[in-house]
Amino acid sequence: MHKQTLAIAGVIGLGVIGTAGLLLWPDRPDPQLLAWNDAATVARGHVVYTRACSTCHGPLDGGASGSAPPPQERTAPPHDAGGHTWQHPDYALFQLTKSGEVADLCRTLDASGMPQFGDDLSDHQIIDVLSYIKSTWPVHIRVEQDAVNALYAAQNAAFRALLYPSDF
Repeated sequence: MHKQTLAIAGVIGLGVIGTAGLLLWPDRPDPQLLAWNDAATVARGHVVYTRACSTCHGPLDGGASGSAPPPQERTAPPHDAGGHTWQHPDYALFQLTKSGEVADLCRTLDASGMPQFGDDLSDHQIIDVLSYIKSTWPVHIRVEQDAVNALYAAQNAAFRALLYPSDF
């Protein structure tokens, strides 16, 4: 119960920070957390995804990953349009990848089911991987995920401000 209260307080705090940032800089464009349309970011993310994620989630580029089990034997959901990754806001995907926890939005994942990459990948590598994943989705899925992101704009902005303070 205490962890859940702290997580909720953290999300609320990030929302307050994000809202304050938007109020202080109303003329600034609202940059997305994931740079899915930036070629360099996507290329870096593809390399990390292939190394760290495709074994469990499968390849996203249409190619076969030599170490990935066939789709029917995978225990991890795919990150392509057939999966449910796009149903979560960007900041939640970041937190799930880093620590396995995101307040009440998603269940807490145990280490045996989903590795917590906070010690293995930098924050920017996590953003690169998630950007790569988003870049592979068809336009209609990105549009739907952007609608989810609109509901969590303050949280996404707060995460971006923490990750890229020089932009603000």
